[in-house]
Amino acid sequence: MFERYTEKARRVIFFARYEASQVGASQIEAEHILLGMLREDRSIAARFFPAGYADSSLMRSRIERRLVGSRLSSSNVDLPLSTEAKRVLSYAAKESAMLGHRHIETDHLLLGLLVEEGTIAHDLLTELGVVLYDVRKVIKENKLRNTRVDSRYNIDETWSLSVLKSCLEGGLFTMDELAAEFERVDGLREFTAEVEALLRLLAAKGLADPLRLTTLGLELRDEKQLEDFIKRITK
Repeated sequence: MFERYTEKARRVIFFARYEASQVGASQIEAEHILLGMLREDRSIAARFFPAGYADSSLMRSRIERRLVGSRLSSSNVDLPLSTEAKRVLSYAAKESAMLGHRHIETDHLLLGLLVEEGTIAHDLLTELGVVLYDVRKVIKENKLRNTRVDSRYNIDETWSLSVLKSCLEGGLFTMDELAAEFERVDGLREFTAEVEALLRLLAAKGLADPLRLTTLGLELRDEKQLEDFIKRITK
């Protein structure tokens, strides 16, 4: 049943079973899948939930208040999926196929939860403004972006190796310099492409230290440091 599932998606089901057992449920419900997803993939909350729910803890507390169960741990490791939970997984598979994806990932499970109405998980997601169309659009755009990157990889690797070899042989820079630059670039992967572009542009315009862009990006998540930075660059 789970052959097409990624490792992360499989762990979601494992944690869903664990969540169900912790509250003494007799079967795995849609809300347990949502709890399992929040436990396994924290990026789900950061990407799709309102800012106040980015760490998923508030969402978890809202789910737990509505859970039906004895709140006693169960030793049953073979809890079955409820009818609604089975439909969630079926919808996830259909969403994956419809988007042209080879595997079923945590994002597809979220889509499945949004398609299956009448569950605690669906009600809570809807209350938070997590909408099927919007989530599907974001997933589609992200996959398209990643596909473009994958299709360029082999070509880029060919020319970059040639340029690197010529520069090293010509003494234009050293491997240590390349490694240091790689660390800076890799650090920026903490942010979206749009934020990375903004940080690089700030550096190009002399408004930010190009050697500490990652640190700057992390600092600006703090409201006070953001306010000070804006004052400094606009005075």
